[in-house]
Amino acid sequence: MNKKVYILVLTISTLFACQPKLDYPTDGDNNKNLNTLMTLNVGENTIFLQDFVLNPTEIDSITSLSEKLLCRIDSSKMTATFTVSKDMEPFVNVKLWLKDVPYSLPCRKTDKVETNFTFDPQGKIYTKVQIAGQMNDWTASRMPDLKLNEKGLYELTMQLSPGTYLYQLVLDGDQNADPANPNKVDNGYGKFNSLLQIRGNGDKYPGIYTSKFGQTSLVLSTKNEVKNIYVYWQNFLLPEKFVSYVNGNIKISIPEEATKFDRSFIRVWVSNDIGVSNDVLIPLKNGKVLSKAEDITRDDKQAQIMYFALVDRFCDGDSTNNHPLNLLDVNKKVDFWGGDLAGIKKQIDNGYFSYLGVNTLWISPLNQNPLGPYGYYAPKKTKFSGYHGYWPISSSKVDFRFGTNAEFKNLVADAHEKNMNVLLDYVAHHVHIEHPFYKQHPEWATPLYLPDGTLNTEKWDEYRLTTWFDTFMPTLDLSNQTVVDMMTDSAMFWLNEFKLDGFRHDATKHITEKFWRELTLKIKEDNNGKNLFQIGETYGSPNLISSYLTTGMLDGQFDFNVYDVANTTFAGVGGSNLQQVQSILNSSLYTYGSHNLMGNISGNHDKPRFMALASGDLKFGEDSKAAGWSREIGITDSTAYDKLFLMQAFNMTIPGIPVIFYGDEIGLTGANDPDCRRMMKFDKLNNREIMLREKVATLAHLRSAQPEFIYGDFINLSTTKDSWVFARKYFEKAAIVFLNNSAQSKIIEIDLPKELETKEFKSTFNHTFVLDKNNLKVELPSYSVEILISLKS
Repeated sequence: MNKKVYILVLTISTLFACQPKLDYPTDGDNNKNLNTLMTLNVGENTIFLQDFVLNPTEIDSITSLSEKLLCRIDSSKMTATFTVSKDMEPFVNVKLWLKDVPYSLPCRKTDKVETNFTFDPQGKIYTKVQIAGQMNDWTASRMPDLKLNEKGLYELTMQLSPGTYLYQLVLDGDQNADPANPNKVDNGYGKFNSLLQIRGNGDKYPGIYTSKFGQTSLVLSTKNEVKNIYVYWQNFLLPEKFVSYVNGNIKISIPEEATKFDRSFIRVWVSNDIGVSNDVLIPLKNGKVLSKAEDITRDDKQAQIMYFALVDRFCDGDSTNNHPLNLLDVNKKVDFWGGDLAGIKKQIDNGYFSYLGVNTLWISPLNQNPLGPYGYYAPKKTKFSGYHGYWPISSSKVDFRFGTNAEFKNLVADAHEKNMNVLLDYVAHHVHIEHPFYKQHPEWATPLYLPDGTLNTEKWDEYRLTTWFDTFMPTLDLSNQTVVDMMTDSAMFWLNEFKLDGFRHDATKHITEKFWRELTLKIKEDNNGKNLFQIGETYGSPNLISSYLTTGMLDGQFDFNVYDVANTTFAGVGGSNLQQVQSILNSSLYTYGSHNLMGNISGNHDKPRFMALASGDLKFGEDSKAAGWSREIGITDSTAYDKLFLMQAFNMTIPGIPVIFYGDEIGLTGANDPDCRRMMKFDKLNNREIMLREKVATLAHLRSAQPEFIYGDFINLSTTKDSWVFARKYFEKAAIVFLNNSAQSKIIEIDLPKELETKEFKSTFNHTFVLDKNNLKVELPSYSVEILISLKS
């Protein structure tokens, strides 16, 4: 076996005149899904090899050139142990050898730094002081208690990556925001989360940017010192003959083998002694750099613009299937309202989604739900119907109040004809007590009671894999292989029966990794090795969220950490600002990558509507759920529409997948669940609603027409507390985004960096701008957006 591994510390050379070849077999199933960049902690790391190789028993050996990384494959060949020394290089390439073919696994060392956290009790003495937040997934017991030092401060030393963390303090059992920290945001449940900022050396990290391309090659520019260059085509590290480094420019020859692939990718990272750069992702079409928007298809995951339709509250297309409970003990707000699959299909057919610029529909769960009410909300003395779809009593039948299996098949086929994807919201975590699974096999559920006799309900973090969401919703024991097989087979039924394009997964962090790996493996095996898009829902730290994001599990999750701060910042409540949003976004880009598949949401069915906060009708810090039950939430300040457009513009132009919560394109308002789940409006819109919808549609179509928003580099240009300028650049194409999040008009002035010089621009929203050499000035009214698109292409 040839085990020679090429270390890419490159010397100056020129591009080769002919297109070089890899001379490896490249059409195997292990080359169809891009291997995830792995972040390794100091010490031992367990690597699940089936995430990257469909049949790990075929692996002969695992190698790397680093003397500071020990790779040991376990006897079963299903896992490997990577042992990292504290002085390991920032970036290491690992090769998985299968019959003389080296599949590469890019790896980087964690950037965690030692952080000393202190709390000033203002002279008070506490018996027990703990921290609960994103650094420990909101579980205080996972970290030692803070200790009182000689200065009268409580302190704790933690290992944390640079970035911004939400947290609360637990003072003798009372959990609230840090009283000594003025920086906080509303948590939506009547309390606040404090903000902790950890600074790093990101300004010294190297950077890489797309520069230019030809028929068989491309060039990247760099910033800061570059010591090592790693260029991958699909899952192969390109040898030295493909890459050269000349005067700060990286020149890359595209392998001849790429010409046989309708879609393949070049990925690049560079490193120095301080850290690792952003990633560059370059799509290829038959071996040539993809540069035209018309060549992007709905199969390109980064190009998705998602729309979430809560079926019962979206559109009533067939009144004959309307069957509200109409019971005295069920408040109308939580009964069935008549939305159905016929209503969604009606909007597909009349071109609503095409007009809006959406290309991916996320549809709420369709499983049959119980006929009677469950649960209880004491202040209103009401039970609840299963209108939302999250209480399944069947694993194969569409709820008759939403339609039929045949209707769903037709809807998906119709969407595909109109070049749209359909994702189904799949519930694997639990069933309803009326489900035959639970009735026949109660042992397939986790225990409802803990060993101490207390109910194991809503213990989201302490018992996240076993807790029940309510006493009538048994959590399935997904450590049981029988249950895993049953639920993954159920998911495959929905996928294959209805020709779906993937899933949105409910309650991701409450489900074992075992389940996610088995489901993804079945999808790959059923799809000639290719995975379909899967996005999850996890509230927690970036570390917890990213633990589910590998080639063998999920593609992305909703980025609630960015959403939580961006939501209050653009709404103008809570005291957060754009610099804090930028900090959290930077953390996300580092954790998930500069071309991640995280969902950037405008809202959520478990959160208060943006408009309610932005208009001031929902008070910052109040119990938003109780508010929706106790009073009518309206829109008393119409500037909320402008603020929502800022939020939408932010989501549509940053890396990741923009997700429109139904109604956020028109400014639907409401407090928390169930008030945030009002019926969608299509007619009798006021002028503000119409204008917002038109501008959101403009954003979506702009994103789809400009590859820089899909595959481009993210370049921060200027950030203040209430303004932000950033650019997206993809070779010669560029866009500059200006956000004015203040109540005053502004003239925003920036000097363009060398990557953006010599370009001419056109305005998207017709605001005045002046470009003088590399100096750019833009006049923006209050709460407004401008996007300048380069004319040179």
